[in-house]
Amino acid sequence: MMSVIGAFIVLIACFNFINLSTAMATKRSKEVGLRKVAGAFRNQLIGQYLSESVMIAFFALVIGFLASEALLPWLNQFTGKHLSLNVIQSWRLVVGVVGFAILVGLLAGVYPAFVVSAFKPVTVLKGKQVSVKGKASIRKVLVVAQFGISIFLLIATAITFQQLGYLNNRDLGYDRGKVITLTYYNLLGQNYDSFYNEMTKSSSIKNIGRSSRIPTGRLLDSQGGLFAMKGDSLVQSAVGLKYIGVDDQFFDTYGIEMAAGRNFSKSIPTDDTLAFVINEAAARAIGWKTNEEAINTDFQYGGTRGKLIGIVKDFHFESLHQRVVPMVFLPNKQTGVNYIAVKISGDNITEGISHLEKIWRNMLPGRPFEYQFLDERYNRLYEAEQKEGMLFTIFSGMAIFIACLGLFGLATFNTMQRVKEIGIRKVLGASVPSILRLLSKEIVILIVVANAIAWPVAWIFMNKWLDTFAYHINMDILGIFIFSRWCYHGRVDNCECANHQGGDDQSCQHITLRIITTTKL
Repeated sequence: MMSVIGAFIVLIACFNFINLSTAMATKRSKEVGLRKVAGAFRNQLIGQYLSESVMIAFFALVIGFLASEALLPWLNQFTGKHLSLNVIQSWRLVVGVVGFAILVGLLAGVYPAFVVSAFKPVTVLKGKQVSVKGKASIRKVLVVAQFGISIFLLIATAITFQQLGYLNNRDLGYDRGKVITLTYYNLLGQNYDSFYNEMTKSSSIKNIGRSSRIPTGRLLDSQGGLFAMKGDSLVQSAVGLKYIGVDDQFFDTYGIEMAAGRNFSKSIPTDDTLAFVINEAAARAIGWKTNEEAINTDFQYGGTRGKLIGIVKDFHFESLHQRVVPMVFLPNKQTGVNYIAVKISGDNITEGISHLEKIWRNMLPGRPFEYQFLDERYNRLYEAEQKEGMLFTIFSGMAIFIACLGLFGLATFNTMQRVKEIGIRKVLGASVPSILRLLSKEIVILIVVANAIAWPVAWIFMNKWLDTFAYHINMDILGIFIFSRWCYHGRVDNCECANHQGGDDQSCQHITLRIITTTKL
């Protein structure tokens, strides 16, 4: 992605170089005329301007190397890589970059060089305005292309941040705030009840639960062999269930709500071996019409037959890239556990961690006290998307800035070509707003065309990106459109002629004047 965006920015820079060089070419018209009168051939002029273009590319290359060296530590931190820029050891890279700079200089300078070298000495030395007929369409295509790329990046940035906001604010079905997870060690064994009682003595600890896996992890465990009640008989089902081993405090610790039935209970001995809890997705997949009809029915999974005692509401155990899958929760005595989850009460996070560490050191002196906040684990699920958002923000800002420079070049060229027309209009009473409208109309049309091209392309690519999430936003067409238009143009008001009082005479007069003066010039 960084390579593609980098290529886009290089293209925009090349487009700008062509437009700016063409705009500045009219200022060098007398130089070209004098050189040709003095005996310079067109090939020599082309060589001169191409060499200037290549020199500019080499100056940019030097600046790029210095900037790369300065920004490399940030890039390594951003990407998690260990890249280094060693000119001696990476001679192939240096040769490739130098060759690329020459290529960019030649490609960016070919068109301006041929335009400048084509000026006629008789025309330019008489002081006549130099026109570059037939080249306006190319300049317009370049402006549309660079603004189309910039708009695409801007739309991608907006959609990426909308999706990130959705990921952070979506109700996951469980409470991940102030939950600390630790590795469970079998050394606790029979002493776990004592560990639990000592921990919950503190008001800073709300609850503790155990499980074989924890939310934000992957559901990879399955035992197969599902049998569920259909009518009066136990029937094998083709539904594949992923299982999690939990204790009786798991659901309370994570704030997972029951949809029907009850949780595991220590006071009921059969719950340790003969009870099952499933989620709503599993109940729907099995084919029960309501959750209540499944409660207390016979249920067999993984060779163990017992009773289905409860159904929990669906929650996103995995990331939002995956859909909620059918799950079955088994008593921890059947599966064993690997993790402990501690729910901190209120805002006493520091006090809760200190108390947890104290008890941990006393009961597990030979094991490291290493914990993670569940919020941090959740954020790491979307680390790539967060980096994409930052990446789009930085590079879309650069692309917009460079594209605006290109737009400035086109506006400069158009204005220089119409200096006499502007003077005549002002002498005949044209107002400044009407002249601004006249000069900006073409640019606004180009930007509208760029939007018309960029939007469908951005829509297709960002839809594919959003499809990588099982749960995602619906793209807000109007909101993103207003956002991108505002970033480029600010607030656009309808601009009327200063002397226009509601009739069409003044407007027709301005249009006629433009045709007459353009023809005479």
